[in-house]
Amino acid sequence: MDSTPVNPEEQKPSDTLAENSAPQINESSESQEVLDTPVQDSNENKEPVVEVIAEAPVAPEASVAHNDDHHEEEVHIIVTDESHEELEAEPAEDFGQMSKEDLVTRMDAFSKENDVNAVKNRVQAARDSFQAIFNQERDIAYAAFIEAGGIKEEFDYKDTLEEKFFDAYKIFQKRRSEFILGQEKIRSTNLKVKNEILLQMKNILQTEEDMSKAFNEFHELQAKWRGVGPVPPQNVNDLWMTYKLYCDRFYEFIRLNRELQDLEMKKNLEMKMHLCEKAEELLLEPSLNKALQDMQTLQIKWREVGAVSREKRTEIWVRFKAAVDKVYDNKRSYIDSQKEFFEKNFADKNALIASAEEIIKDQFANHQQWQAGLKKLLELQTEWRKIGPAGKEHNDSIWNKFKATCDQFFKNKDDFYKQKKQEYAANLQQKTELCIQAESLKESDAWKNTAQELIRLQQEWKKIGPAGDKNEKIWHRFKEACDAFFTRKTAHFSDQDNAQAGNLELKNALIAEVEKLEVNADPNEALEQLKAFQRKFTEIGLVPMKQKDDIQQRFRAAIQVHFDALKSTPEYRQSFKRTDRPDRPERGDRPERAGGRGERSYRPATESGGNEEQRNLSSKVSKLAGEVQLWENNLGFFANSKNASALREEYESKIQQAKEEINKLKVRLNELKNA
Repeated sequence: MDSTPVNPEEQKPSDTLAENSAPQINESSESQEVLDTPVQDSNENKEPVVEVIAEAPVAPEASVAHNDDHHEEEVHIIVTDESHEELEAEPAEDFGQMSKEDLVTRMDAFSKENDVNAVKNRVQAARDSFQAIFNQERDIAYAAFIEAGGIKEEFDYKDTLEEKFFDAYKIFQKRRSEFILGQEKIRSTNLKVKNEILLQMKNILQTEEDMSKAFNEFHELQAKWRGVGPVPPQNVNDLWMTYKLYCDRFYEFIRLNRELQDLEMKKNLEMKMHLCEKAEELLLEPSLNKALQDMQTLQIKWREVGAVSREKRTEIWVRFKAAVDKVYDNKRSYIDSQKEFFEKNFADKNALIASAEEIIKDQFANHQQWQAGLKKLLELQTEWRKIGPAGKEHNDSIWNKFKATCDQFFKNKDDFYKQKKQEYAANLQQKTELCIQAESLKESDAWKNTAQELIRLQQEWKKIGPAGDKNEKIWHRFKEACDAFFTRKTAHFSDQDNAQAGNLELKNALIAEVEKLEVNADPNEALEQLKAFQRKFTEIGLVPMKQKDDIQQRFRAAIQVHFDALKSTPEYRQSFKRTDRPDRPERGDRPERAGGRGERSYRPATESGGNEEQRNLSSKVSKLAGEVQLWENNLGFFANSKNASALREEYESKIQQAKEEINKLKVRLNELKNA
């Protein structure tokens, strides 16, 4: 059923206000219930309803305090159907004059129309026209069928145009249904938006104390309300009633607060006049710093005081500003008087910067030089602090320049010590490896070879640079290892010297005994007796090197006397052949050669040279075997580092070469033994 708009001018004003104006504030509990309860979406009534379209109150542009007008809203009532879409009449078309073909063509065009709501009435008119033509043609065909003797139940009338027409009509109806569903969703969304606006209005009325802020916010909400589209028809009146109530209550609230605002502005005026008086008193303050500090305090208080009436606003501000400007004029005058002072300070600071730049140009090569440069720079910083400011326009720039120069010095210093730290770490690693090697040798009894190896390590130590703050500690570690060996070596040879001194006394006593000896008459027993003295002389051991030759010659001379006496007896000549050498000891009784440069026991000059070569070869084999054992022991102490790997390879090569040499010497020894 189409609805017909009602002309608002035909209604009585009294009826309009009576039916649609919002209740007055606090006049009934029903109005308060409207204020506190948001409008809910209801789908109970889908019939055409009365939609209230009202022009919302417009917030005045002037200040709230000066608004004396009461805004009454015009209320117009328009009756519309639930779609709210017939705002303009559709173009008229005479479908009654069209043929079925034309109507099919038009319906097909309507089914593809973008705005299905704009052509809905024409679609209905075209359908009615097509149905009328179809019914007329079907009736004519039915009459002819009956007249021809046909049976009523067998009559079947079909028209292909009907199928095409109603297929297009169904497409239109489907699109129309989709359009209506979309409009319902839009109206539901608009309802939610308007309910949110009402809640915000309510919040402003209940909580906002700043009237200027409240007025602006409320005005923005009114503009937002007007921009929201249509809502479901059943919610229109309830929304409008609540909106009207909030607007009326807000403007009433403004009117009630006007007098309070006037009183507040008078109080603010008195406070600002007092601040003006305080500011003017500061013009007589002899201390400029105190005047500036107090003036800053007054400016803060001025900003904290609220607004004053419009007619007094400019006047009171000009008075306060004049006093403030005068104080700051005094400050500028003082600064101008300090110009020469600032210029001198500026020149002095530039001179300090130049001195600092000269310091960073120096190429410091060691710790002492860097410490001396640091001392000079710290002195410059002390001088800098004694100099006063260089003026506002130069203070920051010149300080940044001086700071940058100092920062560059400290950066260079840090870079130097970082590099030194790396060098110290490398040196510490090398020295630690030398300590490990020295510690592996300190318990060795190969006195000569170990002493030579430690001397070599000490020479290597001297070639390595310092190790920083750990240099003293690592040096004591290395020295302790070396001292441990050499202390043992000294103690060893000291004991040996004592033993040799004792041996010397024993051999002197033995020589005295030989000199007093009375040999046995039996040549064999006499020979055995002399051999026993020789064995005893050899078993006594080494004597000091200085007395070695003397003691050897004395013993040989003493024993030779008895051999000569023995050879002169007939019994001796009869007992031994001429080829025998009674003065030659048996092979098993020969004294062995002492190691190193120690003394040699008595041995007849006729001893063969082959045995001497064997002894030399055996001595070399023993010496090399000792060195191999020492080197293999040292390999276990090398650290895992680049330098240690090089040393390890060197020692492994030495060990291999020594083992090959030992094998060759053993082969030669076997050849000599088998010869």
